[in-house]
Amino acid sequence: MIEKETYPTQRKWIRILLLFVPLCLVLFWCTHEEDYVGIYACKHEYGAETITLYPDHSFLQIYADSNGLDSNEGRWRVESDFLVLDGWVLFKAPIQSEDMKSRLSEGKKKFVFTHIVDNCIIIEEDLPEFNPCKK
Repeated sequence: MIEKETYPTQRKWIRILLLFVPLCLVLFWCTHEEDYVGIYACKHEYGAETITLYPDHSFLQIYADSNGLDSNEGRWRVESDFLVLDGWVLFKAPIQSEDMKSRLSEGKKKFVFTHIVDNCIIIEEDLPEFNPCKK
């Protein structure tokens, strides 16, 4: 009889675990938007770039090189696994060849869909020194 009485209790705990373990994993592994807020920067031989993501979902990008400063601003949001920068974002080709300029789409872009991996905004996977990282 003791076994019959403990069996429903064990089933109850198993059900509770089956419900809450996935929820805990989702909460643990999900990135919250406030985790994106901060200053991301990189310096390289062609200049320096800073992208600041503010808590009110605005952003400011500052790019400095031998030609001076250029700045852009807009709004940011998270869609699925993407960080979306909605506003003019400046891209500079690190290697000044026409092929590289076209490959990196040098110039200003209205919308940018990118990822944040290891606290770095991934602009160019093949050239990590051009990916600004969180300070």
